[in-house]
Amino acid sequence: MSALRILAAMLTLSAAMTASACPFCSAEQKTLTEEMNDASVVLLGRLKAPSEAAQKLAESGVPSGFIDPETGAATFTVERVLKGQPLVEGVEEVQAIYFGAADAQELFFIRGVAEPPDWAIPLPLSPVAAEYVPKLLTLPETGVERMAFFQDYLEHPDQLLAQDAYDEFARAPYKDVVDLGPRMDRQQLREWIEDVRVSPSRRRLFLTMLGVCGEPQDLERIEQLLTSDARVLGPAVDAGATAAILAGGSPVFGMSGEMVRFAERQRKLGLDALIACYMTLAGKHGDPVEALDLIDERYLEDRDVDYSHVYAALQALRFLAEEQRDLVPLDRVLASARLLLDNPEFADQVIPDLSRWGDWSVLERLADMYKATFDEDNPDAPVKYVREPVISYLDVAKTQETGDVAERAEKALATIEPLDPKAVQRARSLQSFGFLAGARAKPAPATVDDPMAAATDDPAGDIAVDPPAELAEELAAQEEAAKGPSEAPGAMETAVSAPFESNAADEEAPPEGPPMAPERPAVADTEVAPAEPPSRVLLVGAPLAAAALMVGLFWLILRSGVA
Repeated sequence: MSALRILAAMLTLSAAMTASACPFCSAEQKTLTEEMNDASVVLLGRLKAPSEAAQKLAESGVPSGFIDPETGAATFTVERVLKGQPLVEGVEEVQAIYFGAADAQELFFIRGVAEPPDWAIPLPLSPVAAEYVPKLLTLPETGVERMAFFQDYLEHPDQLLAQDAYDEFARAPYKDVVDLGPRMDRQQLREWIEDVRVSPSRRRLFLTMLGVCGEPQDLERIEQLLTSDARVLGPAVDAGATAAILAGGSPVFGMSGEMVRFAERQRKLGLDALIACYMTLAGKHGDPVEALDLIDERYLEDRDVDYSHVYAALQALRFLAEEQRDLVPLDRVLASARLLLDNPEFADQVIPDLSRWGDWSVLERLADMYKATFDEDNPDAPVKYVREPVISYLDVAKTQETGDVAERAEKALATIEPLDPKAVQRARSLQSFGFLAGARAKPAPATVDDPMAAATDDPAGDIAVDPPAELAEELAAQEEAAKGPSEAPGAMETAVSAPFESNAADEEAPPEGPPMAPERPAVADTEVAPAEPPSRVLLVGAPLAAAALMVGLFWLILRSGVA
């Protein structure tokens, strides 16, 4: 499995843990409001006395050198206290580490933590930023008026303000963004979307906003962006450039094709949001079924399409199936998703989605795919990575459905479990970690006001992740190594009877798992206690504790003067 697929799976899991206004982008750093909320004291000040140590180092001509933080502090005069007035009552000057250029006219954003305040490195502010920061304290915590304020600073020339405005939108409730729709500048959004200099994360936000406020003519333009293809445009431009050069034109024409390809690649960096915007607008102003036909033909049926483009289309399908059922029929989205079962690179990724959306129409087909992975003589056989997702799909059908679906799943499991007991064990081990487990299919949103509301109820269960095969193999190896000497030789296989647990259900799983294969009676007689999933508190707390330790070590290094 390629590194790109591993990264895609990890990013999907990360996205599942975070709910934001933009389904295809995330906040890149803390907002200034969050910085102020975390501080004990916030003030604006001016540089009075630069750090003597920093000045001497600069005058020495040495490009770099050690400066003791205890003696390298600069002095700032307090101009205005924005927060924590009682902690700095009567204080006219503060000292903070700052090694930047000395400008007595420039205002600085200075934060202090704890009592007495431990001052963070001051942040220089432009004149516009110096007016912007105090206004943050007067804004409502949520709502359309807050969004209207930050909208004016999107793509602002001052990068501090542009970044802060983007991060505010990335964190805002989707309903606030929808309510802002009538006050959005459609033309400006379109210009930003088509500007190749705009970063992919910003473009995704602007596409989300255009999906809220767009008109039929915007649908036409977005469709043009979707259907453009560098594989067609590039050679055509190359041919024209060659003809121009042969006719005596400048050799610079030879770069035309590559420039077209570069511009096309840049526009496709936010393809997931582009498809979602297109489908949202088609649901409002066009025919969503016909629009999905175009997506199928351009990205899902064409085997020569770039991997990242197909993955972006899958992300857009997930958004439509979970957040826009009122605009795009779920049955039609499922039909598009099923196309990826024929794609060896994506079959294992889409199976958990079909499980989560309750599509049991492919149950027997997936069981046949599982069996076909053992046909080593067939070059068109499905890849072995589908085994774990298929087992999880059938487990969900067996334990969370009733009647005919549950019976069909139980019959299929009895047929395929004996083929690779270790794959069955890996699948159920991964379910304990939240991988592969199918969440309950969510009902269609009650209103169109907040398509992200359902996701915020249980963000961890919104997206089923296809774990890298390397992770599955590593977990299996760790379990094998953890065996005691007194354990029965068939303990690995008997673990397939461990109970299935859904990651999103937050309930006790049924006490019995799928039946053991009848031809292994000796293994079935061995009783093995079901493995307990690791504590989620430990899974979350351990990384946080490690991060706190690293921050503490860094602070000690700064305080002790160790280079």
